[in-house]
Amino acid sequence: MFNSIRTTRWRNKIFNAHVAFFVSAVLTWPIMAEMELFEEFYEFSRAHEDWDLDELALLVVNLTVALILSSIYRARVLRKVMRERAQEYQRAERNARHDPLTGLMNRRAFAASMQEIEADPNSAGRYMAMIDLDRFKPINDVQGHAAGDALLQGVAERLEAMLTPSDTIARLGGDEFAVIFDPKRNSATVERIARRLLHAMEKPFEFQGTALYISCSVGLAHWVGGTCHSDALSQADRALYTAKKDGRARFAWYDAELDTQSTERAQIEAELREAITTGQIEPWFQPIVDIEKQYITGFEVLARWHHPERGTISPAVFIEIAEDSGQISALGNSLLRRACTAANDWDARLSMSFNVSPLQFHDRSLVDDIKTILQETAFDPTRLTIEVTERSVIRDFSSAREKLDALKAIGISVALDDFGTGYSSLASLRQLPFDRIKIDRGFVTDIGGQPQNQKIVTGIMSLARGLELDVTAEGIESQQDLAFIKSLNCGLGQGFLFDKAVSASDVSWLLETKWSDLKVDDPDSTATQPPDSKAG
Repeated sequence: MFNSIRTTRWRNKIFNAHVAFFVSAVLTWPIMAEMELFEEFYEFSRAHEDWDLDELALLVVNLTVALILSSIYRARVLRKVMRERAQEYQRAERNARHDPLTGLMNRRAFAASMQEIEADPNSAGRYMAMIDLDRFKPINDVQGHAAGDALLQGVAERLEAMLTPSDTIARLGGDEFAVIFDPKRNSATVERIARRLLHAMEKPFEFQGTALYISCSVGLAHWVGGTCHSDALSQADRALYTAKKDGRARFAWYDAELDTQSTERAQIEAELREAITTGQIEPWFQPIVDIEKQYITGFEVLARWHHPERGTISPAVFIEIAEDSGQISALGNSLLRRACTAANDWDARLSMSFNVSPLQFHDRSLVDDIKTILQETAFDPTRLTIEVTERSVIRDFSSAREKLDALKAIGISVALDDFGTGYSSLASLRQLPFDRIKIDRGFVTDIGGQPQNQKIVTGIMSLARGLELDVTAEGIESQQDLAFIKSLNCGLGQGFLFDKAVSASDVSWLLETKWSDLKVDDPDSTATQPPDSKAG
């Protein structure tokens, strides 16, 4: 019985040995073939024919063990390479879906998430938020990109701390973020989160021992079922625009009525370029009157757009659109060129004032463009006054002075428009070479019933006399306004009391009829009253 057991065990060992030999052969055969070890072994055996069989067997066993160990090593190396490749693939996938700076979802992944929500038939309405940082660019420019990056990371951390994993948060690029709220949140909850978010962003961010201060604006929209994800995102973006336009550091809900206005604005923007090219936007001219002697000294150029389908479009609308769309310089140059051409037909003693938008003033080619226009139209530069607002010069007094000096070197006069409405008007007058100031109409209209405005205008006149500056009072609309301004010995005035703006073709008619008794070409006219027309 014991012999039988021994025999069985011996047979099992032999079988296991055959299996091991077969497995090792299978494992080592490709390696030996690849490394041409069979040829090497054959050459080795021929060179050592005197070796005994047991010596050759021992060599084969050693080689087999070595090859098995080599196979195990190579298998481990291969597994390591495959693991590293898998990790790299995972990193690449993550980088493709996440912002590398903040770790938040990126625009591409956010769009994919919105598409998944849109495709889900069981998806209920959700609320969305678009978030844009206020005052981020100055920090990035002054403190450097490292500070800007740290600030963005801090914003992302505060967003994640205020929201839950069921809310979808993304950085869309730059300083713009977006959130899709959990479907369980209602409008009241979303508003509370928006208020908390505004408060959280106003707390200082620390960077290398320096406190950085920003705020944010938030646009909110309700993404109802059946609305395309791109439309929902656009609605939140328009709400954000409303929040920024209303003063920043606040939130605003998407409003369908405002959306209609926004759509109309976009259509006007698309039509504006053609209107500039075809001359639909024309220069009109409002008289500037010598208050004491009551005669016209010149005209201020105003822009008017009579659209063939929309009718008259307010300058407050299309000038703002021109600034936002980068067309303000083209519009300003077109108006100035046409105004100079028209003014060449006037009496040579009539001057012309032209208001330059703040954005146009910062155009590097402003002075060269004006030079070119004056040369092309042969208009006398000494008859031209360029008016700029304080907003045009407040950013950089040194650069503004250089530009104003260049205009004065041509012979052009410069005036500070809307004086009294800015925060640093005195600094503007002290540092910049203005020839004239224009008192804002808000201080002049109905000044007889505004004691506070009377004090302000009286102070402005005293300041102007001390600095030896000419003064123009805008907004004179009644005899009471005129009487008060005249009592201060203000030199020039504008307003509906004198006349409304007229087209270029009506200037000659205006001078020859309504103002003929004032003898525009005779500064010594004894007329004392402006014409009766008060049309606005």
